[in-house]
Amino acid sequence: MKRLIIKKLVVISQSESRSLEVPFSKGLNIILGGNKTGKSSIIKSIFYTFGCELKRIEKDWKELISSYLIFFQYGKNQYVIIRQGKKFQIFEQSKGEYLCIIESDEFHKYSNSLMDIFGVKMPCISKEGKEFNITPPLLFRFQYIDQDEGWNKIADAFDKVGYIKDWKKNTNKYVCGYLDDKYYSLQTQKAQHIMEREEKKKELNHNQNFVEQISNSLSQLDNSKSIEEATREIENLVQQADALRKDIFSIKAEMTIYENETYMNQHKLHIVEQNLIETEKDIEFAMKQENELVCPTCGAVYSNGLTEQMNISSDYAHCEKLKKELTEALDVTENTLSDLAQKYEQISRQLESLELKIQKSQEFISYSSYYKNKGQYEMYEACGQQLDILEKQVDKISFKIAKLDDEINEMKSKKRSKEIKDKIEGNCRILADKINVPKTFIKLRDFVQVIDHTGSETPRIVYMYQSALYLYNLERTDSPFNFYIIDTPNQQGQDTDNLESIFKSLKLIMSDDGQVIVGTERETGIEDKANNVIRLREKRRCLSSEKYNEHIELFQKLQKLALNWVAENHKKQKEVADEMIE
Repeated sequence: MKRLIIKKLVVISQSESRSLEVPFSKGLNIILGGNKTGKSSIIKSIFYTFGCELKRIEKDWKELISSYLIFFQYGKNQYVIIRQGKKFQIFEQSKGEYLCIIESDEFHKYSNSLMDIFGVKMPCISKEGKEFNITPPLLFRFQYIDQDEGWNKIADAFDKVGYIKDWKKNTNKYVCGYLDDKYYSLQTQKAQHIMEREEKKKELNHNQNFVEQISNSLSQLDNSKSIEEATREIENLVQQADALRKDIFSIKAEMTIYENETYMNQHKLHIVEQNLIETEKDIEFAMKQENELVCPTCGAVYSNGLTEQMNISSDYAHCEKLKKELTEALDVTENTLSDLAQKYEQISRQLESLELKIQKSQEFISYSSYYKNKGQYEMYEACGQQLDILEKQVDKISFKIAKLDDEINEMKSKKRSKEIKDKIEGNCRILADKINVPKTFIKLRDFVQVIDHTGSETPRIVYMYQSALYLYNLERTDSPFNFYIIDTPNQQGQDTDNLESIFKSLKLIMSDDGQVIVGTERETGIEDKANNVIRLREKRRCLSSEKYNEHIELFQKLQKLALNWVAENHKKQKEVADEMIE
């Protein structure tokens, strides 16, 4: 059985040389702390690290934290995700060793890699028609009740998902298992067959128009150029096109080399900039000491004379020089890449124009030969046969589409829909009894609770439904939908009795088969039954220097592994590019 279990969150602030490690366990986890102690920032950081953009997150927190690390288990395998701004890295952990799986600042590349780990294949389509696998904010949208807006709207805490077509409707059905990976695989096959059929229909329509125009074409052939002239023209055009294709391959390979060089220099520049920060701290520390200084980490005593201070300054100057050289090298490669891209675009347009001329000349030769060698009757007969073949091909593809439609519709059976709906509603009724929600308020549309009530009942209805869906998903064998995060129920306008009923209902969802994380300002009364209680006591002081050295050491180790992975990956790309040139 594959389950997603979050093991721990680590956030690092290199500017303050401080960090925070928050461990989690199966079952119920309670993060307990007053206002401004960091509960919501910790919770939001979990989803942010996975790749979800939060609608609201404290600006000071985002500016403070330089690196986010989430350690999680899926099935028997252990993984680590690191997020730094738009850059994502995934590592697999085994027996204390780490293996880099991917590093990318392209969100969908990272997202596809994460979905491969989960074994999730749900194709999505952007409003521009681009296809990609489901993304973390869509996958996890029902597993989070956000303190800001999540208690008034169901599964609407994440930002920047509007570019995906029908994202709500499709994920509603996917998360509850009504439409699974097989369904979306069939939908993809159907879409491909529809595209194939449209191409055949275009060809069929083209041939039908051609038959209608035969008479006019015959009269025009007498005044046109000879087949021999057209053949020579095609040979000349093909030679020119081949030369342009070679140029394109050469330019593309050269661009790949410069892209590799740019990527490597960017990594080097990042490392140099980090060294500058650390060296600057060393200089500042040394300048404040006497002739001897004591290492704050190990306690060793070192000489702090002019010579030693000059050596540190020399290191700083060397880093500055190296930074300047790398920046200049990046400018050169980026300018070269821009020039190559313009050249690539220009040659591509020339090639497109040549290929169009070749196509027209080939059509002319084909038609001319047929008209002059076979005669008008034979031409009509041949075209009729071709039309018949195309019509049969269209019918065959249409049959495949109809067959796929039958399979798809079978998966969308009313019986299956009712079974899922009944199970979710059954869970809702159990929770409604516990949290003082009238059962008449339970109303599912497209497997999602309808919010048509206002006031203090709305947060409890949201909590009722998302908890019921979580319980339903716990019954599924393999899925990443077995963790659930609830942020600050005590701030949602509930009176004492209703808040107490919400806290008591947590007993229903604390099974070790899943994982629940609750952030709250008040004691829930079931802390003794929770598997893990994290207590935050100081306002705006949840980071500390206690484990910073340990965290930064691991982080730097993983960065070296990622750098090696990038180098090896680009080496392979270069080898492929070299083979293409040859």
